[in-house]
Order: sequence, then C-alpha cells, then structure tokens
Amino acid sequence: MPTRSRSWTRRTLRKASQWLAYQFRILRRPIITIEGVQIRVGRHMSRRVERALSRGGYVRQELQLIGVLLELDDVVMEVGAGLGLVSTYCAKRVGSNRVFAFEADPDLEPCLRETYELNGVEPNLDMCAVGARAGRVTIYRNKHLVSSSVGRRRGGTRPVEVPGKALNYVVHRFQPTLLIIDAEGAERDLFDGAELPTVTRVVLELHDRVIGTQGTDRVRGTLAKLGYREDHALSTSEHLVLRK
Repeated sequence: MPTRSRSWTRRTLRKASQWLAYQFRILRRPIITIEGVQIRVGRHMSRRVERALSRGGYVRQELQLIGVLLELDDVVMEVGAGLGLVSTYCAKRVGSNRVFAFEADPDLEPCLRETYELNGVEPNLDMCAVGARAGRVTIYRNKHLVSSSVGRRRGGTRPVEVPGKALNYVVHRFQPTLLIIDAEGAERDLFDGAELPTVTRVVLELHDRVIGTQGTDRVRGTLAKLGYREDHALSTSEHLVLRK
C-alpha cells in the first residue's frame, strides 16, 4: 500500500506541475514560429494543442507536406481554416489573393485574423461551413475552439448553428487547383455529388474517430469515383494526398 500511495502522489504532483507550466505559458501568450508562420498561443487551445504547436512536430510535418505540393500558380482552397496556419503558409508563397479559406466556427475568426495580421497576409476568409449542399449546419463547440466538430463529441460541447455553402458552388466560383480539407468529420458527406473540374490535388485529414471506418471508406470510394488516386509516397497516417 505505501508503494502504491507514493506512486499515486508522484503522478498527481507530475500532473499538477504540467498543468501549472501550461497555465504559465498561455498566460504569457507567446508568439511561436512554425515553418516561417507566426502564431500566438492562448487559452483557446487545449494543453494538447498548445504542446503540439510549441513542439511543432505534427504541424510542421503538415506544412512541409503542403510545401511539397504547392506550386506558385496554384489557387488554394482550405475547408476548415482553424487557427490560420495553413492558409497563412500558402498565402506567403502564392499570394493572399490566391488563397480562399473557410471556417465554420465563428468564434475562431479573431484568432484567424490575428494570425494573418502577425504574418502580413490577407487570405480571402469566409466564416461558414462547406458541405455537399448549402444550408444551415449544426456544429458542436468544445470549450477549446480548435476542437469543434459536426459530430457530437464528449461532454462539454454545445451546439451552434452556422451558415453553410455548397462545395460545388465555391469550387466553381474560385476554381482552386489545390484543395486542403480539415473538416473535423464533415468530410464524410462533403464529396457527395461533387464536381471538382479544376482541382488536381487534394490534401485531406480523415477523422475516423468521428466518422468511423465506414465513413472513411466512403470518402475514399467517392474520391476514387471522381478520378482521384492516393499518392502513397506523400500520404501520412494523418493526411491523405490524392491526385487527378
């Protein structure tokens, strides 16, 4: 029993120390730089997200992957802009007027605008959901802004209704060549009836924890029918890269 008690005490002290370190970091609201993109850390991030950003590993790999795919004459469309890292990265390389970013969560707009301002870019930002069809969409907001989803998550989420535009409409309007999607589960139905005549490459984050294996298989099958093939050399466990 004493050994078990000491072990529990050590774990508790370690967790408390980590929590205090996290609180200290976010209270300072430092600006960090990842692959040339500046972003401010704050309370809108969970400890997991803040740590991932500070260490840079996962996010850096995503930006490096996009850097390999990105061409100077690309028109980029991002569905699920989050904190603005990807759209900022792209705008710094191809120009703000060639980048179109969409984000469903209205509470993220100040974070996005701040990231753009920090980096001196102005991508075209539309605060709305993008789906197979136009119409109002319900998202489930987590207390941490970057965790919102169309699928109900664990306790602590609240539903928010937001405007939505059809994927076909925005693709035909802006004619992107590179489509980047991190839709937190909305990808399950996103490509139903899709027409993507100008899109030659797709970078897609599949959220199997939200949509399940059947959902991810459905997405893959739909994209295959549209003529896209997976680039196994560039795809990772987090991001699916497809080419037409």
